[in-house]
Amino acid sequence: MKLRFLIFLIVSTVFAFLLAKHDVTHVGIETSRYSTVESVLERGTFAIDDSFFTTPDKCERNGHFYGDKPPLLTFCAIAWGRVLKCFGVRYLEGDYCRTVYLTGVLTFILSCFTGWFFYLGLMRRPRMPENYRIAMSVLSVVSTLVLSYAVTLNNHTVCAAVLMGLILLLERCEETGLTRLRAFLAGVLTGLILNLEFVTGGVLGIAVFIFVLTSVSPRRIENALMYAVGAGLMILLEAGMNMLSYGSPLPLYLFTHKPSFAEKNYLTYAFNILFGFEGFFLYMPALLFAGFACGSERMRHDRVFVYMMASTVAAIILYIVGTSDFGGWCYGYRFLIPFAPVLLYYIAIWFGRPRPRLKRWHLFRLALIWGVVFSIVGVMNPWNAGYEGSSTPKNALPNHFKNGFLANAFVFCWQVSPNSALTQFFMDRVYGREYAMLYLLMELNNRNDHAGLQRVMEQLRGDIEEAAGMPENAPE
Repeated sequence: MKLRFLIFLIVSTVFAFLLAKHDVTHVGIETSRYSTVESVLERGTFAIDDSFFTTPDKCERNGHFYGDKPPLLTFCAIAWGRVLKCFGVRYLEGDYCRTVYLTGVLTFILSCFTGWFFYLGLMRRPRMPENYRIAMSVLSVVSTLVLSYAVTLNNHTVCAAVLMGLILLLERCEETGLTRLRAFLAGVLTGLILNLEFVTGGVLGIAVFIFVLTSVSPRRIENALMYAVGAGLMILLEAGMNMLSYGSPLPLYLFTHKPSFAEKNYLTYAFNILFGFEGFFLYMPALLFAGFACGSERMRHDRVFVYMMASTVAAIILYIVGTSDFGGWCYGYRFLIPFAPVLLYYIAIWFGRPRPRLKRWHLFRLALIWGVVFSIVGVMNPWNAGYEGSSTPKNALPNHFKNGFLANAFVFCWQVSPNSALTQFFMDRVYGREYAMLYLLMELNNRNDHAGLQRVMEQLRGDIEEAAGMPENAPE
């Protein structure tokens, strides 16, 4: 086991250094955290007024602006930044890209623990072939949007790793008994998830509390109290970080992000975040096979499975009801990413024992390959410019760019070969040349790709001169 863990760390680290991003997009989800980290490390303040990161995701308090993201990941990035600073790597002394890159490396490695916990869970199923365990554990990252987002500083993929760790703990409780220590650790893990994702953590917090309270242990009340203590400490941790940051225990996120209930077609919105242009299952169709696991009587006897599936459904409903922006500028519906490895985990268990029917197995493999392709395309930029539902004005350019996969694929094709048939197909048939050129300007600016912007401007100049009938080499 020690050798396997060492191999896991080496492989994860290698891919982290290969894939982590060197720059930050203009999307507030990234810049809100980085502006706080940079302000603390370079100026000793949580106020982001003077940060060179500009972000729309901020809140004014006592005459200053502060990043509004949940603070746990920001504080971890600050601690990591202090470590890097000890080695001479700083934001303001020419090491901006290096600091962002090394922060991305750490995030990627932490996200890859999703696969390691996935593997440990499958190890409890002795009749599974070892090759199958390894393959499915790798695919829990590579065939889901965990891979796409792990290349940047984000809370979703770290949350996925913590959630898989929680499942391991609960399974151990079912196998060998729920103790007060394990109940306390379960509370700590759900509290950490709440620090990372409010909705996901809230749903899991209630579900796991009921799980502990209804266990067969004769000390159910004591265990429930220990669980509450563990979760309460994590809630106090968040309140303390908020107090240290801007003097209030309440998260700023509550003031800047309100649930959206009106002016929304719920059925259309639900379809598009699950199956449509930003569809969770469109990007990861293999997860639909969770339906077979839910229909299995053997699986329904697993209490952890029942509670995790119920939590997943509850979170989906809450996100359908309470959001309207499709996750903002992002690749796929990002809020449900922590549940993707969970669904694949139970699918892997269902397929692994007893042996599945051959036709279903082939279809499942095709769905996994689909997920791998979509996840790799997401690595190019998980924070791509696009449609934000109610947040997008009716005549705005992002209305024409709703699918993150197609948008990323178009930008990639243009960067590799702007005159290729596939690039021209995107420009002329999918988006229209005018919209396509404007989107290139928007997205390349979002990525801080200055060389790409220069190429687009040159191409636009050539198109204008051609349309005006001017010689290509005419003086300006």
